Amino acid sequence: MILWIDVGGTSVKCGIVSNEGEISNIRVFYTANWVESAWFTESLIDEIWKYLKDFPEISGVWIGFPGLLSADRKSVISMKNIPSVVDSPIVELLSKTYPDLKCKIENDGKCAALGEHYFWPNKWIDNYLMVTLGTWVWWWMILNKKLFIWSQWNATEIGQIMTSNWKILENNLWIRHLISFATEQLSNYPWESLLKNQEITPKIISESAKQWDELSKEIFKNVGFFLGEVMSWVVYTVDISNILIGGWISWAFDFIVPEMRRKMEEHLPHTYTKNLTISRAWLGNDAWLLGAASLIMADRA
Repeated sequence: MILWIDVGGTSVKCGIVSNEGEISNIRVFYTANWVESAWFTESLIDEIWKYLKDFPEISGVWIGFPGLLSADRKSVISMKNIPSVVDSPIVELLSKTYPDLKCKIENDGKCAALGEHYFWPNKWIDNYLMVTLGTWVWWWMILNKKLFIWSQWNATEIGQIMTSNWKILENNLWIRHLISFATEQLSNYPWESLLKNQEITPKIISESAKQWDELSKEIFKNVGFFLGEVMSWVVYTVDISNILIGGWISWAFDFIVPEMRRKMEEHLPHTYTKNLTISRAWLGNDAWLLGAASLIMADRA
């Protein structure tokens, strides 16, 4: 068994994953608490020690980070919300602390894409793009059943692509912007909305949209607009027409995809759009854990 730790912008999730993808003993912490209470790596070391105390049979630790990693997968080279881990030799520190454990780090988006590949029931799809909207925007591509990573292992950062409003895609779609945009629209909205007098979150907007709240639907239409715009350029570039969508966006899939598809059909020729498939990611919230098991499988492939 391995200990998988997913470092997200909002929460740090830990759990035991078997080689068969069985998940158990999940523990969740607020990322901000780890950042504020100590040097972040010290919090990692401390939590690993607690798991080893309860589960001495753990043979390895995999950690997923929402940032750019060094090509040798030994350190984080860019991560916005946890600057203390940038350029820190995380793998070396963990290996020195726990010399009997196999310690590895990976980008969390890559893990999710591999998890979909190994555990998704639609095995007939060998080539697809996967977009994950969470605290930030991540995109990964499976080509001929293999993850596309390129020379530095950090290819496919579509969140940095410029959109028609002169912002990068990430600044249009990440959670903080979505909440800010929804709050701004609500303050100027002349009619009643289910969003009034509620704490705005992607899930609340989604639940309101399902109750046919017009403002909520317009907010997600805006998401679909920018996602469709950028994905048009991506499809043109890589020549793949199968798209998987995960993260919080899966809650609002039915409200985002129509505008996303409309925008892609506006930009792309019929040769692409006639076979265009946009599907909800299969693993949902389990992607972060099953990604760990998929990394083991990829190592053995």
